[in-house]
Amino acid sequence: MTSADYLHTAFLLAKRANSKNIRPNPFVGAIVVDDEGKIIGEGYHQKAGEAHAEVLAINDAFAKSKDLSNSTLYVSLEPCSHSGKTPPCTHLILEHKIPKVVIGSMDPNPLVSGAKELTDAGVNVEICILPEIVELNNTFNINQLNKRPKYILKAATTLNGKISDRLGNSKWISNDKSRNYVHQVLRTNADAILTTATTVIKDNATMNIRVDETKELNLIIIDKQLDILKEENKALNIFYKREKTKIYLVTNKKIENTLPKHVEIINVNMHEEECDLNELSTFLLNKNICEVLVEAGGKLNASLLKAKIVDELNIFIAPSLLIDNSSFNLFNSNELQSIENSIQLSLQETQNFDSDIMVKYKVLY
Repeated sequence: MTSADYLHTAFLLAKRANSKNIRPNPFVGAIVVDDEGKIIGEGYHQKAGEAHAEVLAINDAFAKSKDLSNSTLYVSLEPCSHSGKTPPCTHLILEHKIPKVVIGSMDPNPLVSGAKELTDAGVNVEICILPEIVELNNTFNINQLNKRPKYILKAATTLNGKISDRLGNSKWISNDKSRNYVHQVLRTNADAILTTATTVIKDNATMNIRVDETKELNLIIIDKQLDILKEENKALNIFYKREKTKIYLVTNKKIENTLPKHVEIINVNMHEEECDLNELSTFLLNKNICEVLVEAGGKLNASLLKAKIVDELNIFIAPSLLIDNSSFNLFNSNELQSIENSIQLSLQETQNFDSDIMVKYKVLY
């Protein structure tokens, strides 16, 4: 087996983790291979604050062989060299005198310099970057490099880009299979949904996760006037029983009244009805909200793109047309934009859900 083959095995181990259990940490898998090419230890990071993949793999190997001085450690991400909730993994590697470490992707965290520390200590460090490993930690990389959550914008549209008719009716543009995918993949992987008070009140959607069993999900609502807290909105479906999640109301207003349980105010600067999205992003990342799914109207969708914080689009295109000019567009902005300044996208994936087509794009800035 080649280095890439062993790293792919580590990658498959890393994928076993539940993203919400490990955040804000990355997916990491590791294996220890003896001098005959046999895998004698394996592990993957399973929960934030608990043992890293390298520790689990080395301990697993040490239980079978007390001498690891002829082995190789294959790890999907550069080993940590600083103390956090756990000790540096580099120390354990050096303690066991492992002579070679093969790394499948580099850690963007500036505090991590594991490859250099190991090299300086005489360890043979091989860098073998695998695209699938880098992509697996896309959310983590965005968190580290951009100091904000990853934003995924999701929408169901007609073929000509309409998200509702002129009365605001959008049920249902996409079909059951498309909506199931939203719950099973997009909402399941997200830490929160971002929307507006207008959308919540109009649609009265529950905004939770409905797969095998119903699960709660954090909800972030841009609500300058705090309309969600008005008496007439107390029966909205978003106020289901929450055990672990919150409803965050984004506003510039101060409130002295006692808030309902699991409701929290986020105070940010506002310009007219638009909030400071960078300020909001900093707050969310500090709350360990690392991936945000946007389910909103055209105005917020456009604002997020203009702020250059949308990372990915997941658009479900239905085989229908709304040719009414007063129906609502996926993106709604009156700012002049030329073809030369159009936002560029990179197609990542397409899927068919019966007659619906899902297109996934990376946004290029």
